[in-house]
Amino acid sequence: MSEMSDISGATITIESAGLLSTLQDRGRFGLRHLGVPWSGSLVPAWQQLANALVGNSPDDCILESFEGGLRLSTGDSAVRMAVMAAPDMKMLQRHGDSQSTIQPCRSYTLAPETTIILHSTGSFRHVVMAFSGLITSEQLGSASTYVKAGLGGLHGNALTAGDQLTVSVATPRLESECRDPLLEDYRSSRLRVVPGPQNDHFSADGIKTFLNSEFQLSSEVDRMGARLTGPALEHASTAARDIVSDAIVPGSIQVPGNGQPIVLLNDAHTAGGYPKIATVISIDLPLLGLQRPGSALHFEAVTVSAAIDAVRSQAATLQKAIDSIAPIRDVSLDTATLLAHNLIDGVTDGLSL
Repeated sequence: MSEMSDISGATITIESAGLLSTLQDRGRFGLRHLGVPWSGSLVPAWQQLANALVGNSPDDCILESFEGGLRLSTGDSAVRMAVMAAPDMKMLQRHGDSQSTIQPCRSYTLAPETTIILHSTGSFRHVVMAFSGLITSEQLGSASTYVKAGLGGLHGNALTAGDQLTVSVATPRLESECRDPLLEDYRSSRLRVVPGPQNDHFSADGIKTFLNSEFQLSSEVDRMGARLTGPALEHASTAARDIVSDAIVPGSIQVPGNGQPIVLLNDAHTAGGYPKIATVISIDLPLLGLQRPGSALHFEAVTVSAAIDAVRSQAATLQKAIDSIAPIRDVSLDTATLLAHNLIDGVTDGLSL
């Protein structure tokens, strides 16, 4: 939602921010020539699904948080929330003396004075949380947080304890669930790439190693990029290890002198002086933000037309997932429900069997 003044609504207080919790929308485009990165959600499909679950527009801001430690609480009004994450994440809601588990891929209406605790993000490294009617302020056309330049979010910073978010007061309605959160797309070990623009700076053996070797995701991963470890990629010559700085985009794979690839992500700087052997296609980039250090990855070269087809195919799958979001109907095992399902039809005395 765009910037507004004198807004009243429900509040959410950040009690503990966890690791690198930020507000992110679709991103800040058209400004890279001025040195302004895109930023935006690391998993755009999850951003859209989470927003759909709570009734927001697809590109509205979400809260993105890594690992465990995030703790937030509602004020004196009900709030609607949805979480996209690994199925084995551990998140609890506490209200008074009661406690229950929050499951991903569905919406929840949080009662006033409820505390949400993210203990673990599970097999993936981060979660996406959407809140119905989250109010944000845009800078340069986006509310996405880019900490290095102090843009977007709350005062340009990652969330910290004591910060407050303003959202809509939840109205009574059935909760919704998503049956296809594209989980399998993010368990893949394949990173599809379009070769270039400086693949001629690498030897034939270097290219062969790049496309036929296994690499591991290192622990050096943040919103700017991900370092991989594996066999060194051989440059064509010593001089080919550097270039005159030119434009880079999220997905660019830079290879410095040590031969270890660096894949740039959403907060990537806009120019660099290492040669780029290839570019990861956009729909495969979320793997690098979600998967854990030590995960095995390999590169597969595709054409530009194949990359476009893959992006269009995932867009169709995502739209199908959004269209399949349906209300969750509470089915209690009372007498009326059991009789309605005719569970005792066909009972016999056993003598005729």
